Amino acid sequence: MDLSIVLPAYNCKNMAERHLRILHDHLAEVFAAFEILVVDDGSRAEERLDPAALPATVRVIQLEKNCGKGAAVCRGMLEAKGAVRIFTDIDLPYELAAIPYAYALIKDKGFHFVAGDRFLPSSKYSNTLPFTRQIASRIFSKFVTLFIIGGIYDSQCGFKAFAAPLAEALFPLLTIKRFSFDVEIYYLLLKYNIVIRRIPVCLHDQERSTVNLLKHSIPMACRIMTIPFKWYSGKYSSGAMRKFLDGPYWEKAAS
Repeated sequence: MDLSIVLPAYNCKNMAERHLRILHDHLAEVFAAFEILVVDDGSRAEERLDPAALPATVRVIQLEKNCGKGAAVCRGMLEAKGAVRIFTDIDLPYELAAIPYAYALIKDKGFHFVAGDRFLPSSKYSNTLPFTRQIASRIFSKFVTLFIIGGIYDSQCGFKAFAAPLAEALFPLLTIKRFSFDVEIYYLLLKYNIVIRRIPVCLHDQERSTVNLLKHSIPMACRIMTIPFKWYSGKYSSGAMRKFLDGPYWEKAAS
């Protein structure tokens, strides 16, 4: 399997079905072997997808209760079979050209992690968002950069690609099940000294956001602040990550 696309979904049947057909048609033009994994995070019965109504490349993983976006993404990334595994949002907010570009950076250029960054000069993002969302996004990014992952200015962009060996070593370590799990990903990548390749993204559509600033900001901040304590207490110690670093990763990095 060349590529796996993981899409968390929650109570969005009609929108999901529409975008899954778009995604399938796009990938079929570029990749010989791919899969699309939709992880339904405990949607209501009437909002759950019918696999029979979807393209054959789509596999639905049904969670019986709502566990959180981080948990859904983690489940999909660990069940994926692709040599490259990408997670993004079910409304496909970014131009799909980012998918083959990220794939090529991993397969042809030797990177193990590629992520969209909405704040890169070439990105087209802020002008399409309400002013309050722009300000909130900037404040959150400054907070994360200052206290947790210095040098990373956009941890929350919903487009991230992984080489399969890194995904299989990294995702079992994640402890944050809901929003802000992306910060935990970046923290571990930095601590384990994994090269981070950022790419510009173009936001062309965003049908909805499930993040409520008033409701989610304080819990997200609290979860984020626990990450360094978990690291120094040994919570993230991993033989799989050490094995990954001692293997092909460093061989490619040195070549």
